[in-house]
Amino acid sequence: MLNPATSKSFEERFDAIRSIKPEDIVSDKEQNTLTIMDIKENAVFTFQGKTYFVKQVCPYQESSEDFSKKLDYIVTELNCLCLDTGDNVNFEWEYDDELEVGYTTDRLTFKRFSDENGESVDADDLDQIVDDNDLIMLDNEKFWYEDDWPALYICKGKEEDVYMYEFENENHTKFITIEEWGANKKRQEYQIFLSMPANPKDITILTRGIAQ
Repeated sequence: MLNPATSKSFEERFDAIRSIKPEDIVSDKEQNTLTIMDIKENAVFTFQGKTYFVKQVCPYQESSEDFSKKLDYIVTELNCLCLDTGDNVNFEWEYDDELEVGYTTDRLTFKRFSDENGESVDADDLDQIVDDNDLIMLDNEKFWYEDDWPALYICKGKEEDVYMYEFENENHTKFITIEEWGANKKRQEYQIFLSMPANPKDITILTRGIAQ
C-alpha cells in the first residue's frame, strides 16, 4: 500500500498527464523553432530524458532598492513537476544578448555553508560578503559572490519583494542563489537554491501551455 505522500505524488502526475490534449502537441517543425521563452502554464517539455509539466510561470523583475519601481531586467521562473519522478524542479531563463537557462538541483540551508577558515556563514554575513566580493564554501567547493539585486516576484497577480544574492563556482558550472523574502520588512525568510546551467537546445517543447 502506498504511503500518503507517494499516493499524492502519483495522483498529481496523473492529473497533469490527463490534462494533455492530443491537439495541443506541437508539430516536429514547431519544436525546431520554439524555446523555453514560448512556454506558458500547463506546458509540457522534455529535458535530459525527463518530462516536465509547468505548474506556474512567475517572473522576478528587478526593482529599485525600495521595491517601488520596476526596472527592465527580468528572470522568468518555471515551477515544474517532473512527470517521471514527482520532483518539483525550477527552471529559470533570461535573455541578455542571448538566451540563458538554468535549473535547480538542490535546496540548501545556511548550515551547509562556511568560509575559507571553516567558520559558519549565516544571513548576518551577507553584507560583508558583498562588500568584500568574498566567497562561501559548500561541500569544500568555493562559490564566489557574483551579484545582488532587489526584485519583485510576480505570481498569480501578487507581488512580493525579494532580494537576490548570487554566487558561482570557479568554472561557472554551479550557482547558488540566496533569496531574502520580505527584505524591506522586519522579518525576513530565506530560500537557498543550488542550480546548474542548461543548454536551451536540450529542451524540447511538447505543448505550449496556456497564458494565464
